[in-house]
Amino acid sequence: MTKKVCSCINELPDDLILKILSFLSTKHVVVTSLLSKKWKSLWTRVPILKYDVRDHTRFFERFLDKSLLSHQSHVLESLHVKLSVTLWNKDIGPWISTALHHHHCHLRELEIDACIVHTLLPPELFTCKTLVVLKLKGKVIDVEAPLTKVCLPSLKTLHIDHSSLFDFGSLQMLLSNCNFLTDLMVIRESRFFFAEFDVSWCKTLVALKLEGLKDVISISSSAVCLPFLKTLHVARMVDFNNDSFCRLLSKCPVLSDLTLEEKTSDVLLNLDIDMPYLQTLSIITRVDDPKHLCSLMTNYTRKLAIIAPSFKFFNIQEFVYARYRYIVRVRLGVPSTLEDANIFCRIVHLEMNICSERHGEMLADLLLCFIKLVVLKLENVYLLTPLCRWEPPSLVPECLLSSLEALEWKGYTGRYGDKDVVSYLLNHALRLKTAKIFYESYPYVVEGKQQIEEDLASMPRGSKSCEILLNEFIRSKANC
Repeated sequence: MTKKVCSCINELPDDLILKILSFLSTKHVVVTSLLSKKWKSLWTRVPILKYDVRDHTRFFERFLDKSLLSHQSHVLESLHVKLSVTLWNKDIGPWISTALHHHHCHLRELEIDACIVHTLLPPELFTCKTLVVLKLKGKVIDVEAPLTKVCLPSLKTLHIDHSSLFDFGSLQMLLSNCNFLTDLMVIRESRFFFAEFDVSWCKTLVALKLEGLKDVISISSSAVCLPFLKTLHVARMVDFNNDSFCRLLSKCPVLSDLTLEEKTSDVLLNLDIDMPYLQTLSIITRVDDPKHLCSLMTNYTRKLAIIAPSFKFFNIQEFVYARYRYIVRVRLGVPSTLEDANIFCRIVHLEMNICSERHGEMLADLLLCFIKLVVLKLENVYLLTPLCRWEPPSLVPECLLSSLEALEWKGYTGRYGDKDVVSYLLNHALRLKTAKIFYESYPYVVEGKQQIEEDLASMPRGSKSCEILLNEFIRSKANC
């Protein structure tokens, strides 16, 4: 069987094989050289090299040396390096220099995740004329010498994540020489903030994400406009200036996706400008009770229904363990009247993360509020962590009686509060068409697929036409 598969793969065109190999780590790509004579040098033509120190318990440095120099210089387009200080703590700078000198003519993408490994970037990196994507993540990334010249004429994407690499002047010099930059992300730890970020540095942006700076935007001229900006994310600002931010929003005619912290998002409630293309608003906050959640939704959806006629999606997120996690996502339908007094009548789609008992309480309250809900999606955030208990609403929600058609639950455990919620929804949702249940299966979990199937089959259903689909939930490593 194995020989037959290898034979079939060998018959594929080289270009297609190289495309497939580009999705693998370099460690696994190099191993293919053992398959046959054809494959012995094929890996040297793969356009992407991905190094992850976690793939190598020994000899990472020797592997890095040999594979970089053995690779054919005229085809390498992308280089990714991921380090870990506990496994390998050497400066990766010399290998970046090797890649630039050996592949300078064609290198288009460089992505470095240095963790807290001290990394010195060679100055020639900032004069690479073919570089299109540059992503730098790490707290101890620096340059060998102060930047005096920057020329990245092809650069379109620049991500600087938790690095104090650029001060105010060097960042301005860098951005002023990138005439085609469309995607910019600058994330700093607040104690390393520099002054203000001036959008006049990069008028071609389509996506902008700023975190941990002193002030969000300083527009030096009222004539400055960001005609192409569609996505704006602003968070953890030390000294947020409402006036300059309002001026910024007024200069973004096609803005469609906006993310703000709650403490700075009040500026939206006082806006008197139209945002005709805004479709998505995300608020980063800490929600402690259902009333707070409903208040957020009421205030912002009502305001945006007036100034943003295209508004459809509202997300509430938390910042937990250095990453963002949504609590609630809702989608609004088309209003039945031009001035609908109850904005919750427009909400037809709800996605919710279940992290604790308070989220179970929120679910009960939201079901009562969203009287025209059509789709409900739930997900247990933590591995094998069900709700301990769940108190259903005092009244059967109207959406269960008249509108809910689809239910989906990822990470369902079949225990305690999880089981109570599903039982309640199946019993009272009179128009439910499908219920997709994705269960978690582990050897030490008593409730396996068969037990969950039996439990679901025994639950009374309000909709006789409802189809229950049971599948195993494969949780990503990031969510475990």
